Amino acid sequence: MKQKTLTICLFFVSTLIFSQEGENISIESFIYNTELIKNTDKGEIIPQFDKTFNEKIKFYLFEQFGNYIETVENIIWQSYQTKTNQLSKYHYISYIVRVKIKNENVNNEYRYLEVIQYPSTDKLQTNYIWNAQKRDFELSKKENERLSYLPDLNQISIQGQKEKPTVEEILNEYKDIIKGIRNNLIYFKQSKKNQLKTINNLISDFVLDNYPNIDFIMNISFDSYYTFIGAYDRYHYFTFIVQLKLKNYKFPFFMEVFYNPKTNRVNSDFEWDNNIKDFYRPIKSK
Repeated sequence: MKQKTLTICLFFVSTLIFSQEGENISIESFIYNTELIKNTDKGEIIPQFDKTFNEKIKFYLFEQFGNYIETVENIIWQSYQTKTNQLSKYHYISYIVRVKIKNENVNNEYRYLEVIQYPSTDKLQTNYIWNAQKRDFELSKKENERLSYLPDLNQISIQGQKEKPTVEEILNEYKDIIKGIRNNLIYFKQSKKNQLKTINNLISDFVLDNYPNIDFIMNISFDSYYTFIGAYDRYHYFTFIVQLKLKNYKFPFFMEVFYNPKTNRVNSDFEWDNNIKDFYRPIKSK
């Protein structure tokens, strides 16, 4: 059971990394920020970008890396992302920033890094650090570790797909979730009462078809809803925790399952390890 405890803790840690604004952020705030993003007739994203915010990003970067950068050359909006579950809600905007590096021997030496803005507080953050030996920015060890435990969204057919949700479809999912909120808690059965049976059947069929050591499914619980709206990609998905009864075991097991509302497909990257006798997510190489 140690491996199971470790897995659950890692999920919890990866969830809290971006929880900078607290669990009291409202879904209405997500709706407001999503509505600021516009689509062209060709489906291209036009973000709501405040030019005055450029100065805040510049000031922040000089505070963090003033010894290494000479100028901030360009700031490019990259994406708006949200997560909603029972314990936490967060949203953030990411920017790619091009900076000129201090170098007496080279006139133009440029590097790139990501800066994150939390809309509710305008707090800025970067997960990049300066590596003097490489003379470049790189992700911190803590962020690399966090990313290694996250699901591979390409592998589970969510990220980089031809079928992308519209901004309006994402807004509709938020509005459905609001229908089930009582005292700041999400009652998924209420918000998705018209689709709940279909979703549960899809999850049950997928799990029983792909994991032959399962005797039966004990419970399916809503875990979270994620959205990503970027310049070149859009996706959203639900995660569910499935409680399982395995053949020849008396105690229950758990696994994480993903539902893509755009394609109505269910998937999971969890595997069974016969040595540790548990389901686990393979850790991605760093």
